[in-house]
Amino acid sequence: MGLIPQHFIHELLARVDIVDLIDSRVPLKKAGANYKACCPFHGEKTPSFTVSQDKQFYHCFGCGVHGNAIGFLMEYDRLEFPDAVEELAAMMGMEVPREETVSNKPKVDTTLYDIMEKAANYYQKQLKSNKSAIDYLKGRGLSGEIAKQFAIGYVPGEWRNLEAVFPKLQQDKKLQQQLVDCGLMIRKDNSLYDRFRDRIMFPIKDKRGRVIAFGGRVMGQGEPKYLNSPETPIFHKSNELYGLYQARQANRKLSRLLIVEGYMDVVALAQFGINYAVATLGTATTASHLQQLFRATRELVLCFDGDRAGRDAALRAIEHGLQQMREGREIRLMFLPDGEDPDSMVRKVGKEQFEEMIGKATPLFEFILEHLSAQVDLGSVSGRGQLVHLAKPYLDKITDPIYHEFFSSALAEKAKLSESKLAAIIETPSQSQPARKPLQSKPQNNKTNKTLQLAITLLLQKPSLALTIQNYDWLLTLPDKGSKLLHQLLEIIHKTPKINTSLLLEHWRDNTKLYDRLASLAMTEREERIQGQEQQELQDCVNRLLLHARKIRVDYLQQKAAEHGLTNQEKSEYRQLLLLAKQGSNGNSANK
Repeated sequence: MGLIPQHFIHELLARVDIVDLIDSRVPLKKAGANYKACCPFHGEKTPSFTVSQDKQFYHCFGCGVHGNAIGFLMEYDRLEFPDAVEELAAMMGMEVPREETVSNKPKVDTTLYDIMEKAANYYQKQLKSNKSAIDYLKGRGLSGEIAKQFAIGYVPGEWRNLEAVFPKLQQDKKLQQQLVDCGLMIRKDNSLYDRFRDRIMFPIKDKRGRVIAFGGRVMGQGEPKYLNSPETPIFHKSNELYGLYQARQANRKLSRLLIVEGYMDVVALAQFGINYAVATLGTATTASHLQQLFRATRELVLCFDGDRAGRDAALRAIEHGLQQMREGREIRLMFLPDGEDPDSMVRKVGKEQFEEMIGKATPLFEFILEHLSAQVDLGSVSGRGQLVHLAKPYLDKITDPIYHEFFSSALAEKAKLSESKLAAIIETPSQSQPARKPLQSKPQNNKTNKTLQLAITLLLQKPSLALTIQNYDWLLTLPDKGSKLLHQLLEIIHKTPKINTSLLLEHWRDNTKLYDRLASLAMTEREERIQGQEQQELQDCVNRLLLHARKIRVDYLQQKAAEHGLTNQEKSEYRQLLLLAKQGSNGNSANK
C-alpha cells in the first residue's frame, strides 16, 4: 500500500473541527476562547485538558499530551497514524488516496499474508487431532480456550506437511518461491522441505491481526527449543511483538503493558487473566518496540530474570527507554527470583500476588540510581564523584526537560551536591576540546535565544503574522538551530498563507522531540503585555535578530581583518555594516 499524500492530510485537517471530534468522545465546556475538560489520558479532578478551535489543537497542562485531530484519534482510540487518517477521512466522507513511491525496497507480495493464514489454519487443525500435542499443552496448564485465543497449533514431524495445504505445490514454481520467501519452507540444492516439523506453533500477528510469522517450540528434548521464522518481506522481528494484537483485542483501554521474554510467558499469563503481556521475538527490547508500545499505553513494565543476565538486559533496554520518556509516560522494571520466569512464577503465586509484584516494579530512574550507586562507595568524596560521571551518559539520553530535571535533582541528592554544582560538573567541557577555533561565529546568548523562542511561539500560535515579514534569508547566517527553525516556519507559512497551528505542526510529526517542544510552545500562555500586540512583538523580535546578525558579521570581519585581511568585497560590506550601525538602524530594513 502506498503512502498517504501530504496534501490530503492537510486537506483532511483543514476540513475537520477538532472541537466536534473531541466533544463526541470527551464532553467539552467553553472556557473563554478555548474549550476544557478533564483529561481523558490521566486521572484528574480539575480540568487541565484544553482544546483550541483557532489552532485546531489540544493540550493537557497536567500530563503534557497534545496534538491535532489525527493525534487525538491515535491517543484516544489507540490507532496507528495511517489508521487514524482512515478513520478521520471516513467521518468526513473522504476517500484516502495512496501514492506510489520510488523506493529501492521491493514491493511486498500481499498474497504472502494469505499463505501464512492458510498455514496457521492447517496447524490449528493438526493440533485438534494430535493427542501428544494436546497433552503437552494441558501439562503446561493451558486450556483449549486460551489455545484458540492465540491460534496455537501443531505441525507434524513429516518433511513436507505443507503439500497437504497447497496441493499444486509440486508444479507451481511461483508458490514454491512464495513459501520460501515467507519462511515456511527451505530450499537446499534441488530439494524443498518444511522449516517447521514436530513443534507447537505460535502464530505471530501484526497490528491488523494478520499472521506474519511463527514461533515453533519442541515438546520434548531437542534443539533449538524455539525455532522462529526468519526475516521476510512481511516480518521484521526487531519491530514486532508477540501478543500485542491479542492484548489490544482483550483490552479496549490498556492501562499498562508487561514486556516478557517468551511466547509461553504471554500465553500462560493470559491463562491466569493477565492479558496485557507481550514478548519480544528473541531480540532485546528496541526503540521501535517501545515506540509501538507507548502508542498502546502510557505505562510499561519490563520483566526480567533476577540474575546478572537479566540485569544486563535491563540496562540495554534502558538505553532506548530514556529517549522515549516524556511527561505522562512511565517505564518500570520488574525482576523475578533466580530460576523463575513469568510462566512458572504466575503458576506458583497466582494472579493476585503476581499483579502485586507488577505493581511494586522499580521506576526506571530509581533503578538507574540504585544500579550505579551499588558500583561506588557513597561514603567517600571520590565515590560520589564517580557516581556523577557514571550517571552522565544516562542524563545525556534524557530528552524530556522535566524528567531531566527530576533525575538531576535525585542524582544531586545522592551525590550530596547542590544542583548548581552538579550542573557545572556535567557541563564542564572535555580537556581535549580546543580552546579556540579561529574565525568561529559567536554562539547565541540567552537574550537572543529568548527572542528566537518568542518569535517561534508567536508564529506557531498565529501563523498569519508571518505574512508581513519579508527578506528573511539572513536568519540562516545566525549560528543557532532556532534561527534555522524560524526561517523554516516563515517559508512554510509564506507558501501556505491560510495554514493553521495544527497543519503547521504536522510538518514535524516524524521528529517526536521537536514536535513535542513546538506543540508545547503553541499552547503557551502569552504575557499580558503581548496580547493584542502580537504583530508588533514579532516585528521587534525580527529587528533584534537582524541587529544581532549584523553584529556577528561585523565581529567576524574584524577578526578576519586582523588575522588574514579582507577582500575588496568584504571591505565594502564591512563599511556598509558600520554605517548601518552608526545610523542606529531600527531593523525595518528587514522588510525592505
